[in-house]
Amino acid sequence: MALRRRTSGAFDPSRSSSVAHVPCGSPDCPLEACSGRGCASTTVAKNGAVISSVIVVTDTLTFSRSTPTTVDNFRANCMEMGGRTAGRSSGLLDLGRDSHSLPSRAPSSPDTAAFSYCLPTFRADRGFLSIGAPLPGPGRKVSYTPLRSNAALPNSYFVRLAGLSLGTGRPVIPVPAGDALMALRTTFTYLMPETYAALRGQFKEQMAQYPVAPPMGFLDTCYNFTGLRKIDVPPVTLTFDSGASLELGIRQMMYFEDRDYVFSAGCLAFAAPAWAVYPAGVAAVIGTLAQETTEVVYDVHADMVGFVPDRCEQ
Repeated sequence: MALRRRTSGAFDPSRSSSVAHVPCGSPDCPLEACSGRGCASTTVAKNGAVISSVIVVTDTLTFSRSTPTTVDNFRANCMEMGGRTAGRSSGLLDLGRDSHSLPSRAPSSPDTAAFSYCLPTFRADRGFLSIGAPLPGPGRKVSYTPLRSNAALPNSYFVRLAGLSLGTGRPVIPVPAGDALMALRTTFTYLMPETYAALRGQFKEQMAQYPVAPPMGFLDTCYNFTGLRKIDVPPVTLTFDSGASLELGIRQMMYFEDRDYVFSAGCLAFAAPAWAVYPAGVAAVIGTLAQETTEVVYDVHADMVGFVPDRCEQ
């Protein structure tokens, strides 16, 4: 997960009373080439300019909004780059399943989720990331599906996608045997070619009244809604093992040329690009667009993933 830059400046380790430098050669040191006693590395260009400098430290991390959570010995790689980072991010947060990730280091119990998040659709909306927070209570509309693993990507989270449906009263589109990767660095949802072809065929049939628009990159099922005052788009529902489901509204299933205005050109945000190479046993990748506005709960203790609709603050 990318971290957005703060206006208050970068983290200064010298101002923390609990920071500790990781020794070179320690199991917590991910650098193959250390310099000095600490886990650090510097890359220098031929002209002597510093390209990058990395120092690995551990510190105590505290989240203190509604439910205070403290993470001891949280490992951070502090980097100084000679050039600017791409986009507006200031770093990456590891939410994976390895022993150094934030959820793995956070205190947990059978009554708490390792982590959960809600990705907002609009900039004015508020999403959230919760670490070690209580599981959704009985008053929440939540559906769970078993959490799965894949040997090729051991640090990633997978679920079994059983099928897709488009609108009501339509036949369910089956998904080939395999798991779906829950992705946080991929915008769109990728399917196997035969699954995408079936979804695209049904979608085109139900969208025949709208003018077709040119493709946007590898998104090839596009329409021009410019000048219209109403759009009737059948929702896509993703169905998982154990009956869990994720219903996608128009902004979660379509990508619009103008993200803040649906009455523009828009494409079905699913694809089966030729360059997509799936590890064995993987049949789909569920991107961030499909996850927007839904709280995705990772209950690692129970090996379950939950979906709570309409959870981002507006």
